[in-house]
Amino acid sequence: MKIDKADRVFSLYIRTRDNWTCRRCGKRYTPPTNALHCSHFKGRGKEGTRFEPSNADALCYGCHRYFTAQPDEHYAWQVEQKGQDVVDRIILQANTYKKKDRQFEYEKWKEELEKIA
Repeated sequence: MKIDKADRVFSLYIRTRDNWTCRRCGKRYTPPTNALHCSHFKGRGKEGTRFEPSNADALCYGCHRYFTAQPDEHYAWQVEQKGQDVVDRIILQANTYKKKDRQFEYEKWKEELEKIA
């Protein structure tokens, strides 16, 4: 799946929001680094949640791989971290149609990143 400039700025926003720290194991990284990922609970293929902050967490490479291989544990962790109501909303939003507008998403997340950086 192609990663564009909107994906890159959203990823940077999530990793900055999470203080360059893996949300699962707690390992902290010095920016900029590609060792810390923007991990989507519902994958980037779901346009409805591709740029939804509650659907994304900063995870190190190892934790990201682990959750990719263990979707049931990823689900349980999401519920533990965010609550069942938020997880249910993410799932509903992931399965709801949303038109692509990458320029809008790029501008929105660039502005949000500037607010927290």
